[in-house]
Amino acid sequence: MRDDLKLVTVAIRLRAGFPCRWSVVSADGRGWFPQDTSPARDLDGLPYFHGDDLVVHVPREQLTVRVTRGMEYGSAETTLTPGSGETLVELAPPRIYDAAARGWYGGDLHVRFNRPTRWVADSQLGEDLHVVNLLPGDGEAGETWSGRDLPWSDETHVARVGLAHQALGPESDTLSKLRERGALIGYANAFRGPVETPEQLVGVGDPGFDARLSVVDAALGLVDTFSSAIESARAYRRLIGAGNRIAAVAGTPQRLGPIGRERTYAHVRGPLTAESYAEAVRRGRTFATTGPFLELAVDGEGPGATLDQVAGNRVSVVGRVIGPGVETVRLLTADGELASGPPGEVAADLAVNWPTYVVAVAEGGGQVRAHTSPVYLDVERRRVAREEDVTFCLRWLELLEDLIRDRVSADYLAVVEEARRVYQARLT
Repeated sequence: MRDDLKLVTVAIRLRAGFPCRWSVVSADGRGWFPQDTSPARDLDGLPYFHGDDLVVHVPREQLTVRVTRGMEYGSAETTLTPGSGETLVELAPPRIYDAAARGWYGGDLHVRFNRPTRWVADSQLGEDLHVVNLLPGDGEAGETWSGRDLPWSDETHVARVGLAHQALGPESDTLSKLRERGALIGYANAFRGPVETPEQLVGVGDPGFDARLSVVDAALGLVDTFSSAIESARAYRRLIGAGNRIAAVAGTPQRLGPIGRERTYAHVRGPLTAESYAEAVRRGRTFATTGPFLELAVDGEGPGATLDQVAGNRVSVVGRVIGPGVETVRLLTADGELASGPPGEVAADLAVNWPTYVVAVAEGGGQVRAHTSPVYLDVERRRVAREEDVTFCLRWLELLEDLIRDRVSADYLAVVEEARRVYQARLT
């Protein structure tokens, strides 16, 4: 018997009517959990577990019970001293927004399959996380379930092994084969530290496994996504400003706190399936978020759209945000800020004189809270390739090549050279 159970005298039953994330804490900060549940704490140090209609054995003293359910919900909290027998606690978190009702589904694309399937199921449903991508080969039942929905999947929740893969450098044959099987390809690791210059960008991280290599794969069309557009927003905008078309996604391989604390929302046309979600991400109908629901429309078209214009045309741009933690909404083009304002709706007209893009960004507390993929504005079928951004990428590529030259094969370096030719062509 666990030592903490020796103190137990009563039980509480937690009920919300649907799976949630619960915390039960005594006055001394100690957390209490259902039997056979592994203790866990979130980023704020708060103990938590997932489920509904759960029995927790607790001491007969004052307790705080808190319930929430991922980023589309707020939280509810109560303080009580349980009586004798079983005390029923009925508590449900308030809903902030319903993304699925608008055709948007949020996913965590980097969940390691190193926990029992029961834990993954409870976590996904308790966080109301629409899509979970489990990394293949990481643990229990990886091979058994590869390419198939796990058994708790339903109309609004899909769990799949191998829906997305992390790129491991510009190995075109490997990446192409994975993409032929319908997998999304991208980099999981964000840059750390400032990335105002290529020198700063290349000076952080592990070149074997992080997003610094995306400057190569993006140019050659070998990757679908860039992670994390939230933590590496400036690097992402350099890439798309240089003519690369890759989707903004969220996520980090650091597994701290519950899954889904950053999410990639994708606009799915029709029923939610692993395939329809992947297709939406691949086409750039996405935004990455730590919580807020962020919308962008350019002449009524959302992220991922390409609008071909005649020079001098004007388009209408609208950004909207719902959710906590946002202080400013910004509308950005390849040339900088178009408009900004407080949470709610920000609108502006844009004269399209040369190829560009538009993204919406939600900021708060000095950080990016959400970032959309672009709406691309071509001019007479010419796509954006801003000289400053292309030059930035060429310098990035040069520094990267210097870093990896002695670690890779000649074939690898040939791929890097091919990417350089792509960027140089865009300057003309």
